[in-house]
Amino acid sequence: MGEPPVPPLIDFLSPLHHGVWEVTVPKRDVTEPLIPPWKPSPVNVPSPGTIASYRNGQYHAHETGDDYRVHLDRYDPKSHPVMHLVSDAPLALMLVETMVTLVVTAKDARSRDPAARLLDLRISAWMRLALGGLVLALGTVMLLLALGTPGILFRAIIPALVVAAGLLMLANGGRLHVGGGSGTRQITGGLALVAGGMLMSRFWQFYLVLILVLLATWSLSSAAVMLYSVVRERGRVPQGLVFTTVIGLASLLLGAMVFTNPTRLIGVLVLLLAVIALLVGALLVVDGIGMRHASGLIGAEETGVPPSAGA
Repeated sequence: MGEPPVPPLIDFLSPLHHGVWEVTVPKRDVTEPLIPPWKPSPVNVPSPGTIASYRNGQYHAHETGDDYRVHLDRYDPKSHPVMHLVSDAPLALMLVETMVTLVVTAKDARSRDPAARLLDLRISAWMRLALGGLVLALGTVMLLLALGTPGILFRAIIPALVVAAGLLMLANGGRLHVGGGSGTRQITGGLALVAGGMLMSRFWQFYLVLILVLLATWSLSSAAVMLYSVVRERGRVPQGLVFTTVIGLASLLLGAMVFTNPTRLIGVLVLLLAVIALLVGALLVVDGIGMRHASGLIGAEETGVPPSAGA
């Protein structure tokens, strides 16, 4: 008799419908890789250790090295994108999860095995170091702005970054066109970004007000949904009563600050973005140093010559 078939991931998820917030399923216990109706999800609230993410209706699976961690969203983002954003991805939660993920990933990067690095390590290492340095510089500038006058971020820095992204898209579209491919979409998108960046620089007060209105709507709606669920469900809140209450109150505070102290809110947001940028930059630099060291080790194994101190 042959071995019994390996069950699909969906067979392990019934606890999610009985008050359990997250189910962890070892990869060895389920059919791999995940097949339709599971679909890759490119946009998610960051989560430590995640290497890929998949959705199947309201089911949301985070893939790690050995497991699938699955939770149940209240709303399927494909069918109800606005309600998913309000209920399942409030701004306060996204900021907290992003910070935790970056800190955990930065710690993991220091202990990663150098022998597991990919090919082309030397080039990748220098690219990581250069990009990390730029992001650290941007984070430092944003930190200084948060402690001083953050208006220049919206008036000059963000529009310049949008224009730069547009120019990169234009260059890539031109490269595809010259190579015989279809670069029309890239060129169109690049032109739109360049024009948008220039308009943002000219009318920065308008888009800043628009950002604040969107933040207020998002945060206050999230607060209403989460605090209502706390009152209605009490001890049966899947994410935990205390955690859901704290995130709901934080969302309420962020939304209220748009009307009570918008200048202070801008400073807080810029400060948070600065901290995130500094963590990302530090992670890239640590990664680059590790990759550079790994390239020296691999080179020593291939040539039999010990790596130099500067490798």
